[in-house]
Amino acid sequence: MDVPMKHKVEISKGTFNPRHVAIIGGYGLMGQWFSRFFSRKGCSVVISGRSGSKCARVAKKLGVQAASSNKDAIKGADLIVLSVMADRLDGVLKEISAHLEEGQRVIDITSVKSVPVKLLHKYVRKNIALGTHPMFGPSAQAKGQNFILTPTSGKERAFANDLSAYLKRSGFNVIFMSPKKHDNMIGAMLSLTHYVGFVTGDTWRSLKIHKFMTTSSTSFRFLESFVKSIVDASPELYSYLQVGVPNVHKVENEFARISREWAELTRRKDRKRLKSRMYRIERYLSRI
Repeated sequence: MDVPMKHKVEISKGTFNPRHVAIIGGYGLMGQWFSRFFSRKGCSVVISGRSGSKCARVAKKLGVQAASSNKDAIKGADLIVLSVMADRLDGVLKEISAHLEEGQRVIDITSVKSVPVKLLHKYVRKNIALGTHPMFGPSAQAKGQNFILTPTSGKERAFANDLSAYLKRSGFNVIFMSPKKHDNMIGAMLSLTHYVGFVTGDTWRSLKIHKFMTTSSTSFRFLESFVKSIVDASPELYSYLQVGVPNVHKVENEFARISREWAELTRRKDRKRLKSRMYRIERYLSRI
């Protein structure tokens, strides 16, 4: 497929307004989201992926260009978006690192940051690279969504400031934090959320709870909606979050410990202590 002619990338100091964006992993759900986003911003977009035929089909659907390889995709791009699983990032960066052009910016959008940022620093030496995490799924609108940036140096922070202004103009809430702090937060928030959803679903499967779903209460239907939203998403991504986020086991072990305490209070029919803990949780959440 044709891609834009190679040109020297120029990004004015203090501003960020890309003309041409390359999205590696562009036919995935988040890759498609960013293709639409940058297209609406007036950018020329080219995507690449492991399957050339699938890439071509998705590119046609989105009205963007398809490249035959990652190396071809990044030619002349102002911004390169790495929309791949964290465990594929090393191979992709190794493939494109020797072909990066002067002035190109590289961002990854993986759901973990400590290891991906180290890989960006390893392979993207002459260009500026930035770890980012869009905190939303492929069905979301940009306005009001959280977008995390994790700069680790002065040059990265300068680019992050420009990128932040660009994203804020589209309605994003932009948050800066270190890769380590990000991963600690993800363990306590996203990984635990997915853990609760899958464990609940697995419990229903074991109890064959579907037999009672037609007579369920409002609160059960709310929980059912939550569990299905987790289970219907990407097992490939969520399984990685369970094993790839540092110290996530500590969060899940704490959840398991507290679950056992509640189960024991229920077994002993200790209504007084159950009510006490319920009130304690209510007071805690009212202060958040």
